[in-house]
Amino acid sequence: MAYGFGSEAGKGGGERRTLWAALRPAGRVALWALVGLLLIRGAAGLLGPGAEGTSTVRHPAGGGTGQAVSAFAVRFARGYLEDPSQRALAPFLATGARVGEGRPASGGAAGVAQAEVVRSSELGDGREIVTVACELRDSRTLYLAVPIVRQGAGGVAALGAPSIVAVPAVAGDDPERPRPPAGSGAAEIEELVRRFLPAYLSAGEESELRYYLAPGAGVVPLGGALKPAGVPTVDQLGAGEGRERSLLVAARVEDPAAGAAYPLAYRLEVVERGGRWYVASVEGAVA
Repeated sequence: MAYGFGSEAGKGGGERRTLWAALRPAGRVALWALVGLLLIRGAAGLLGPGAEGTSTVRHPAGGGTGQAVSAFAVRFARGYLEDPSQRALAPFLATGARVGEGRPASGGAAGVAQAEVVRSSELGDGREIVTVACELRDSRTLYLAVPIVRQGAGGVAALGAPSIVAVPAVAGDDPERPRPPAGSGAAEIEELVRRFLPAYLSAGEESELRYYLAPGAGVVPLGGALKPAGVPTVDQLGAGEGRERSLLVAARVEDPAAGAAYPLAYRLEVVERGGRWYVASVEGAVA
């Protein structure tokens, strides 16, 4: 009996060893399959458009502002409101582009609670204005018109400082290289801009801007949300000396509610009527 019991036990042990030997390769295969899946997912996360530290995103085929371009504009807008400095925004900028120097909000007062793209306007040659609505944590909403360019194999970069606009901006034609205002009206044009911009930032009603606006022009003011800091610089887009000019105005403004300062760029259309210059429109600017 003892011999018989021992024989059965040995037989069972041999079967278990045989089963383990058969399952061991299958276990290795399953383990390597799991490792491979984790590696693939990790690589996808690193190469995807939402990876941290990446300023260039892919633009989907078919034209228009796709999800990747919208994501880039939102990330730029968030980064700009968090730290509007050349150093912080450099990873987002096209080669040679600059934004000037600003000052972050104190204590996160202007932190962005939510941001989304509300408008896009094509300018040609891969350029467009993407307007992002930024809802701040203090319940205000700022609209940032971000000038971007699509480069190379689907890359996207910012062309410079955005505009803070009252409503989603309507972009004009592709601008030419900025240069100082030309012609006999140059001094009058610069004086108009330097008086108009503080009024545009502080006015609560359009009627308060009527003195500066061309007949029939409509401009929505910012209602005192921002204040100018220093004197704006005025450049003309194109070399014309006619009665209608396109201007690029660079300014530094402060947000009293948040304690922040932002470098901004605006595109102004101005016209001459009866020997005097007026503002015809304010749009998002492309440097």
